[in-house]
Amino acid sequence: MPAVPLLFVDHATALGGAENILLLLLEHLDRDRFVPHLAASPGLLAAAGRARGVTVHEMPLGRLRGEATAAWRFARAVRRLVQVIRRERCALICANSMRASLYAAAAAKLTRRPLLWHVHEIFAPGPYVRLMSGLCAGAIAVSASAAKPLRCAAKVRVIHNGVRPDDFAGDHRERAARLRAATLVGQVARLQPWKGQRDVIAAAEVVVSRRPNVYVAIIGGDIFGDAAAYEAELKRSVARCGLSDRIRLTGHQTDIRATLAALDIFVNASVDEPFATVLLEASAAALPIVAYASGGVPEAIVDGETGVLVPPGDHARLAAALLELIADPCRARALGEAARDNVHTRFDIRRMAGDVQEVLAALVGDAAPAVTVASGARG
Repeated sequence: MPAVPLLFVDHATALGGAENILLLLLEHLDRDRFVPHLAASPGLLAAAGRARGVTVHEMPLGRLRGEATAAWRFARAVRRLVQVIRRERCALICANSMRASLYAAAAAKLTRRPLLWHVHEIFAPGPYVRLMSGLCAGAIAVSASAAKPLRCAAKVRVIHNGVRPDDFAGDHRERAARLRAATLVGQVARLQPWKGQRDVIAAAEVVVSRRPNVYVAIIGGDIFGDAAAYEAELKRSVARCGLSDRIRLTGHQTDIRATLAALDIFVNASVDEPFATVLLEASAAALPIVAYASGGVPEAIVDGETGVLVPPGDHARLAAALLELIADPCRARALGEAARDNVHTRFDIRRMAGDVQEVLAALVGDAAPAVTVASGARG
């Protein structure tokens, strides 16, 4: 049976969590069964897809709200998507982000192709969820929390994100030695209020005031160009508490492996977090994790076994949990090692790719029972 062409659609120009997961998935698709195409706006995602051997169709997939020319630009982009679908004979359209899903849904409807909706967010019930729930032939949700608001339960499959655990392997004896001298606590997340940087700063004030050998790094930037005011607010907050030498905003870092290798403890303060692939990356790096038990986080971290979870919004409990791990390096190390083992067992990207391919095969009518990862895939 010839390989089936598929079209993935994502509007982002930068690389957020959903885009990085898409790139990993594209790498691990069985190319003997599926031929992936990517429709994306010009930018980092398009370039990264091309570097992975994917046929990329660049087209502007611009904002649809608050733009005077939005209707005209929407129609033009949908027309281009339709042309790609017909020319490449794509059997299935896969939408990977909220804005892209609207473009993809229209093109799928016009070409009578099934639409797969990959849900990376926790949506509030409303017109968008009703629309997409009705238009999609199937949906993948990154967590049970992301699946819950959807209006198409029979079509939804929860498939957790995955990582390549070995990418983050390292010699953790160096980290153990650092814990005895100075400790670096870090959060890695793009700058958005719901990612909880305010709470990390509030917890960090308590932690560094009680532990003179502890430093806190808030790692992440305004990658989508919509958080400049928030970034300025965070910098003012750190300056006001007089701890700029102990609490640092580092900006966006492109090398996540090196970033995690420099940390001793990982903190996550997102509220209504759909899943947070960075928690899997931190786990693969054997970092002890303290996080809010919100959204899909408890599906990635087992409280007391592979990390420490505290009630969402309670930055005092966040600080207390960090102080406990700093005071008990043996427990911190045990949690990190258990987290690493958990990722190898449950969240390897090859497992995710296999599960996604089962969904793809069902939607394109491929009844072959075996779903494998291509032998040439990088993993």
